[in-house]
Amino acid sequence: MDLVLPRSILEDIRAHARETYPEECCGFLIGREDGTRRVVTQGRRARNVHPEMREVRYTIDPRDVLHVDREFRADIRHLGFYHSHPDHPAQPSAFDLERAWPYYVYAILAIPRGEPSELTGWLLDAEQRAFKEVALTIV
Repeated sequence: MDLVLPRSILEDIRAHARETYPEECCGFLIGREDGTRRVVTQGRRARNVHPEMREVRYTIDPRDVLHVDREFRADIRHLGFYHSHPDHPAQPSAFDLERAWPYYVYAILAIPRGEPSELTGWLLDAEQRAFKEVALTIV
């Protein structure tokens, strides 16, 4: 499976990460499925409402997740989430794994010292309870 992300949405994710640094930013990836590709057409910012340690944790208000899941159910749908990893690699953490759901793609942006760098994409393998990296195409 590939994740296709427009450069304009990538730039907004990078800006969001800069604005929230040193805390994690988070948001939604919305778009359509095209065979084995998921094509993002919209990124929607969310607030990190985690009660503590927001430098290494994020939580999106469950009511916001429910709202997005209900809003997008036809050809355009909620494909996944993005979040930043301030001063850490763009790889899922144990905390990310504990809270991940099948189907959704998780895009993670490394932001060392407040400057965005690598973006990676991940999909939960529910049977193995592990993340598999997905190919990421910026258009």
